[in-house]
Amino acid sequence: MVEQWTLVFDMHFKNLLLTVLAFILLSCSDSNSKYPSPDMSIEGQLDWQKKFYFERIAEFKENPIGENKIVFLGNSIIQGGGDWNKKYNSKGIVNRGISGDFTNGILNRLDEIIFYHPISVFLMIGINEFFADNSNNPSINPEYVAQNILKIAGTIKKGSPKTEILISTILPINNEQYINVKNVDYNFLQENYSPSVNDQVEKTNMILKSNKKYAVVDLYKVFADENYNLKSSLSSDGVHLNNTGYDLWVQKTISLINTLKGNK
Repeated sequence: MVEQWTLVFDMHFKNLLLTVLAFILLSCSDSNSKYPSPDMSIEGQLDWQKKFYFERIAEFKENPIGENKIVFLGNSIIQGGGDWNKKYNSKGIVNRGISGDFTNGILNRLDEIIFYHPISVFLMIGINEFFADNSNNPSINPEYVAQNILKIAGTIKKGSPKTEILISTILPINNEQYINVKNVDYNFLQENYSPSVNDQVEKTNMILKSNKKYAVVDLYKVFADENYNLKSSLSSDGVHLNNTGYDLWVQKTISLINTLKGNK
């Protein structure tokens, strides 16, 4: 009798163990499915960008978004903000910026965003497309970038209908400051880039602001000087923001972010 009960117990234990293992494997599979595969190819990515992209993806896997969050989504401008919670005196903001990222890079990593159904997504992306060699890819233009940005918003909204989407206009660059700081001769504003980066940024922003579906936060007008360049006092290198720039960003958006926090 004892042997019979032992046999029954062993069978139940084995079934329970198999169930637990299956659950763990399924959970791991579901977790990995939320993130792009390392063998994925993103048009326009250079080797350093691909390497950094998947290093950040690995960090995201280790630090999931969680529930009831505000996601800051974008490229190096967003990533450079570091811990946005400290800037806004918040606990609910998650940084999902990747340096060097393109709109297509974000389109390929939206599953994680949608899975967690954030309160809001604050999106700034698009400048890196205009740094690429557009002579080899004439399809990279303001219309293409703006439509991809709106596609990002639409994809998130379709998968997470209650998530509020905030699209920021793209910031201009300051070519003279970039050359002086980087000690290079990349003339983004003149003959090497025609139309110039800032011309394309301005046209993209016009398209974004004309959309009727999603709210647009116009940070461009806050950061542009009278010549439509990024204000040098707000930038570390003519492209990225310094601490003063991020302080101004927070000053201009804190009431909006606090409103979102109040909606939790």
